[in-house]
Amino acid sequence: MVKNLYARLAFGNLTKNRKIYIPYILTCIITVMMFYMIYSLYTNGSIAAMPGGYTVQYILKFGTITVGLFAVIFLFYTNSFVIRRRQKEFGLFNVLGMEKRHLGIVLLFEVLYVGLFSVVTGIAFGMLLDRLMYLIIARILHANYGVDFYISWKSTAVTSLVFLCIFAALYLFSLIRINISKPVELLKGENTGEKEPRTRHLMAAAGVVALAAGYALAIFTKDAVDAFLLFFIAVILVILGTYFLFTAGSIALLKLLKKNKKYYYRPSHFISVAGMTYRMKQNSVGLASICILATMLLVTVSATTSFMFGRNEIIEQKYPYDLIVQANVSENINSVLTEDIRYEIEKNGMTAEREIACNYLPLAAFSDGNKINFHKSSNAKPLLLLFVTAQTYHEITGLQKQLGNDEIIISERNISYDYEKVSIFDTDYTVKEKVDSFVKDGFLANDLGAVADGVYIIVSDDNALSEIYRKYKAEYGEKTPSIQFSYGVNFKNNKEKQIAFSDAFAAMLQAKNYNARFSVRVVQTDNFMSLYGGLFFLGVYLGLLFLMGAILIIYYKQISEGYEDKKRYEIMQKVGMSYAEVKKSVNAQILTVFFLPLITAGIHVAFAFPMINKIMSLLALVNTKLFALCTLGCFAVFSVIYVAVYLLTARVYYRIVKRIN
Repeated sequence: MVKNLYARLAFGNLTKNRKIYIPYILTCIITVMMFYMIYSLYTNGSIAAMPGGYTVQYILKFGTITVGLFAVIFLFYTNSFVIRRRQKEFGLFNVLGMEKRHLGIVLLFEVLYVGLFSVVTGIAFGMLLDRLMYLIIARILHANYGVDFYISWKSTAVTSLVFLCIFAALYLFSLIRINISKPVELLKGENTGEKEPRTRHLMAAAGVVALAAGYALAIFTKDAVDAFLLFFIAVILVILGTYFLFTAGSIALLKLLKKNKKYYYRPSHFISVAGMTYRMKQNSVGLASICILATMLLVTVSATTSFMFGRNEIIEQKYPYDLIVQANVSENINSVLTEDIRYEIEKNGMTAEREIACNYLPLAAFSDGNKINFHKSSNAKPLLLLFVTAQTYHEITGLQKQLGNDEIIISERNISYDYEKVSIFDTDYTVKEKVDSFVKDGFLANDLGAVADGVYIIVSDDNALSEIYRKYKAEYGEKTPSIQFSYGVNFKNNKEKQIAFSDAFAAMLQAKNYNARFSVRVVQTDNFMSLYGGLFFLGVYLGLLFLMGAILIIYYKQISEGYEDKKRYEIMQKVGMSYAEVKKSVNAQILTVFFLPLITAGIHVAFAFPMINKIMSLLALVNTKLFALCTLGCFAVFSVIYVAVYLLTARVYYRIVKRIN
């Protein structure tokens, strides 16, 4: 009988507090659903059977971990809003005679209702939408698979276990919070933070330093590999700086507004600024969280969208020929290997066109002004060099160049190398011309490196190339990079024919013991599609999670502040303040700080753009314009959604504070 009383009381509490519990339960359901779906996709064997499926599954594994961590952090965050809103209710029960252990039993039933309903409903919706997600991945990978209904019992078990553990932890956290609080503290729980906070100069200074350090890393890190290694540090600094500045800087801003008599001593401004100042400690954390989630959303979605839209350009740049073969140059390797390649092409019924074969020499060096060294010195900068002949340049670009023995042509990659003369092994070469057409052709791009600072150096002929190699070998011995041979050819055959040829060609190289590397563009295209398609799917998937998180924080922030401001506005209305003035005051309060997270997120993304752009170049996306357009587009779409959320939450806030006659 007593247990039924606790159960009924818990159900009644959820019903009476539906304004705060309905969004919370919806959040739990969506989080459970998304975890179920991504784990089901990760463990789905049909995806592994698709072209590039193993790459996609590895990406989904990372996504599963990310969604799981997000679920833990975000559900704890939203649960704290719910418990804080209900502290006065718990305190009232305690004062009326209900012991805290009885409150714990009521709270247990509430958590059971919410947890079981969320898990069951979330998994049910996950099962319904799981096949849709599967078809989206299949479409991205250009795979043809049926639409049979599929239930992942493993995902059901894992999802149930994970979220039941999360809800158990939420219950313990809430129980501890209630037990350590006195009844009077619970009764006044909603009004904590009413004391005007002091301006924390040290925290504000720390925020400025952390944010400046994060921005500096993003702007001044030039090397792509360094950018990748330092990115996590920059992210931590920006997150800390954001929380510190929103906590201390927002208070300082509001106090400056209070000192501005023309602004402050107006009915709408006076009420909004005064109210926000007293609660800014808790308010600032919510605003900072919205800003961080918005930044994560913008970075994730814009980067993965850029990869998706730029994938064809990446493939064309990295694989300009249908077949590319590379090998170390040895005696007669050019002619023998070329003849074997041609024979294998003819044997397999392939129709070839636009054939090219050439030698080149890739070397790692150091640049000290116009002098190129091969030993590291204090002032030297790392530099990748790729030497080719004028004949090779002509075969690749179709442009004819005449060079003397002491003349070279330079084509730069990622750097500016402006010298009239260049010294290599104490031999001075005159830079006859600088060209960019060679860099744009991707035939030898992989050997120079897509992200490293590099220079193509075009010499007169094979003798000049061999002379440079001879000097390098004499100085560094036998264990040196050798002159490389590269062969490229296009086919008129269809995709299936080229895939079959790839297998036959690999068998030929192995049978004849060639130490050669090769790539067939259609095969590499499938690998790239799986990589970038998987990243795009994960980016949008996580973006939706971050968006849900930002919207819910905004909603709870407005609900929480609405209830806290209700009494203030009732008093103001009693002394003659009209509804129009109340609404104007509400808008002034919301607009003062509501758009700060959006603006700050835009600033974060703008400063992070150079570093992220360098990191993306590691995955071969070097189209900065495309990335910039995708970033601006994502920011524009998110801004529209943000404004819509503002309009909706402002209405909710107004309905709460509005006095009913």
